[in-house]
Order: sequence, then C-alpha cells, then structure tokens
Amino acid sequence: MSCDNYESIEAKVKGMWRARTRQMFGYRCFLVSGKVFAGFDNKSDFRIIIRLPKDQQEIAIKHPAIKPFSHGAKKGWAEMDSRLVTTDVAMKWISEGYDHAERLAGNA
Repeated sequence: MSCDNYESIEAKVKGMWRARTRQMFGYRCFLVSGKVFAGFDNKSDFRIIIRLPKDQQEIAIKHPAIKPFSHGAKKGWAEMDSRLVTTDVAMKWISEGYDHAERLAGNA
C-alpha cells in the first residue's frame, strides 16, 4: 500500500453523503451532523483516526494495522496505518465511525 491508497481512502470519505471537513488537532477531520468520525493526519504519515464505539474498537484493533488511539483525551478512537490496509478495510471502519457519529448526534 502507499500514498495512493491514503489518497484513495480520503477521496472516498470526501464523497460520503453529508460529510464536512474541518482542520482540528493536526488532522483534516471529517464530520457528520457536527460530530467528528475520521481524521487524516496533516503530517503525511498516512495515519487515519476513526471514532468507534467501544465494542467495534475492540474488534478493529485485532487488525495488525489498527491500534487504539489515546492521544490526549481521545479515548474511543482507533488509529489506522493506511499503508497496511486495503481501501475496503479502511472504508469498513470509517463507515462504522460515520454511523457512530450519526448515533451520537441523535440521527440514527
């Protein structure tokens, strides 16, 4: 996997219905209904953070390219190395994060 995979994943997230972007915490964050569901690292190290419910985070971190993200107060997030996952795997977890953000906003 490479930078191309990172850019492919980001392009798919940009195309998600109602997704908006905002610079936050050193990431290009994606929000739905005012809730952040994913972030792409501005330092170009191909990391993507995803907001997941605890039970889904426990499943996600079983993948070797995904680990808990606990920077600061950001519990409930996973960190994915986009160089080590397929676009389909990345989008599976990002879509789960999108749905979780919708539930947090009271829209699901």
